[in-house]
Amino acid sequence: METRCLGPVASRAAGALALATCAAAAHAEGPQDRYWAELEYFFPTISSTARLDFPGTNVPGTEVSLEDEMGLSDRKGTPYVLLGMRLGETWRLEFEYYKLDRSATRTIQRDIHWGDIEFPASADITTSFDSAVYRLTGGWSFYRTPQAEAGAAIGLHVTDFKMSMAGQGNGPLGLSFQSEAKDQLVPLPTLGLYGNYQINDQWILRGRVDWLSLEYENYNGSLTNWLAAVDWRVAKNWGTGFGYRFVNYKLESNKDNFHGEVNYRFKGPTLYLQANF
Repeated sequence: METRCLGPVASRAAGALALATCAAAAHAEGPQDRYWAELEYFFPTISSTARLDFPGTNVPGTEVSLEDEMGLSDRKGTPYVLLGMRLGETWRLEFEYYKLDRSATRTIQRDIHWGDIEFPASADITTSFDSAVYRLTGGWSFYRTPQAEAGAAIGLHVTDFKMSMAGQGNGPLGLSFQSEAKDQLVPLPTLGLYGNYQINDQWILRGRVDWLSLEYENYNGSLTNWLAAVDWRVAKNWGTGFGYRFVNYKLESNKDNFHGEVNYRFKGPTLYLQANF
């Protein structure tokens, strides 16, 4: 009787062991996640320059360092949101958003030509530079296993920036308090690569890079945007991690509503929380 009873008990034990093994394997299926979301905190160092040309002419304005000359912070944290999903087995879609606003007032050390205003040396100038970045990419995974994934992506990197200077200067109103601001939305297409590798049930390595160099009609732009990160899956559908981001952006425009140049570089660590399903 005892021998006959051991069969069902052993069978149930084997079944429980199999279920436990499957659950452990599903604990951190980075390459197999169907939906994912991240809330990040990006803390970059920032280096940026800007120029606003004389309107209606080919005369360039003064290129200024927004941090060294105009006093904008060269380090500032910003939240960052990422959402992603798979479309079938090999296609995927991702969306990212972050916003960075800075402003400062400083006494300038040289004459600055900004649009149709000339700010003289020793004037107190208030400068602001606000940017919002949207990234939408579609990817195709040309290599995918339960442990690893690699693919190519095409996307759209949209930057909405507003920059302004205000202070005592010579302009259309004569010598008085002058202010000029430009608000521009710039969509740029990108090509990219991405990949991830699951080390074990809890740790995943991943990275991506987006790139662009484009001269089209009124725009001349370039973009490099990459991320390297390590994920730690603390529970089946939840994780955290850290990484390093680098963004190098350059845009020169000769459109009537914005004739000038913007360059900025963000680089630094990022921490994040994840939800994966």
